[in-house]
Order: sequence, then C-alpha cells, then structure tokens
Amino acid sequence: MARGLFDAALRAASGRAEVLVAFIELTNQASWRVHVDGFGMTPLGEFTLGDRAYGVVASPVRPTTPPTA
Repeated sequence: MARGLFDAALRAASGRAEVLVAFIELTNQASWRVHVDGFGMTPLGEFTLGDRAYGVVASPVRPTTPPTA
C-alpha cells in the first residue's frame, strides 16, 4: 500500500515539481525505514520545531514522458 501511495505522489508531481519532499518525525523509525530504505529517498537534514525533531528526505520526480530534444 505504501509503495502505491508513493508512486501516486510521484505521478502527481511529475511535470509540476523536480523533487518530492517528506518530513518525518525522528522518533518514527518505521516511517524512516519505509521512505529511506524502502523508497530510496535521500536524507537532507534535520530540524526541531517545538519539542519535536524531524528529518527531511527527498526523491527526484521522474517525468512521465521522456523529454524532447
């Protein structure tokens, strides 16, 4: 199910964005494993908002049609 949602997000972003970004609470290791280990998203950094720490991950959006020359 998670793979289907991720693929749908990539399709929806295709032609509209260059990257797909997610913010994951660092205590949520299951979500981290799905996004980074499962989907291959790249960790970009961390930030804290209030008393919660988050990781930022991103994946390039693949175009749905090949670019024309």
